[in-house]
Amino acid sequence: MAPDTIAALLGTMLVLAVVPGPSDIAVVTRSAASGFTSALFMVGGIVAADLVFIVLAIYSLTAAAEAMGSLFVLAKYACAAYLIWLGAGLWRARPDVAIAGPAARAARFSAFVGGFFITLADPKAILFYMGLFPAFLDLSRVSLADTAILMSIATGVVGGVKLGYAYAAERATSFFENSTARRRLNMAAGTVMLGTGVYVLFRG
Repeated sequence: MAPDTIAALLGTMLVLAVVPGPSDIAVVTRSAASGFTSALFMVGGIVAADLVFIVLAIYSLTAAAEAMGSLFVLAKYACAAYLIWLGAGLWRARPDVAIAGPAARAARFSAFVGGFFITLADPKAILFYMGLFPAFLDLSRVSLADTAILMSIATGVVGGVKLGYAYAAERATSFFENSTARRRLNMAAGTVMLGTGVYVLFRG
C-alpha cells in the first residue's frame, strides 16, 4: 500500500473519529459514570465493529453486505434501546455506590456489546467503510499485509481518539467530589444519553 494512500486514510479516519457522534457520547458518558476501565471496554467494542466493516469492505462480501441491511436496521434499534437504557440507568444511579465483582464484569461486557452495536448503527462508519473506503484503494488488490495495516490504522486512530475522550471525561469527574454534584452529573449525562437514543431511534 502506497504511503500517500495510508496518509489519506489515516487523515480521513482521524477527522471522522474526532467529529462527535453517538459512539463518542456513549464513551464520554460511560467514562464519567462508571470510570475509564468501563469506557475502555466500550472502546474495544467500537474498534471491533470497525474491524468487521473493514473485512466486509476489503473482501467484497457484497452478498453479506446486502444481507447485513436488515442487521443494520436491528442494530439501529439495539443502539437506540441501549442508549435509552443507559440514560435511564444514570438517572436512577446512586453516585456513592461502587460496582465490584460479578456486577462489574457484567457492566464491562455490556459496555463492549454496547460499543459494538452503536458503531454498527453509526452512519459515519457505514458511510465511510461501505461508501468512501473503496475510493481510497482498489479492494481487489488488497493483500493480507494491507489488511493488517488498515486494521492497525483503524485500531490506533479510532481507539486512540475514543480513549482520549474517555480519559478527559474521567478527569472532569474529579471536580465533582460530593454526591450531590455527582448526582447532577449523572442526571445531565443521562439526559444526553436519553436524547441521543431517541434521535437514533427516529433518525431516517
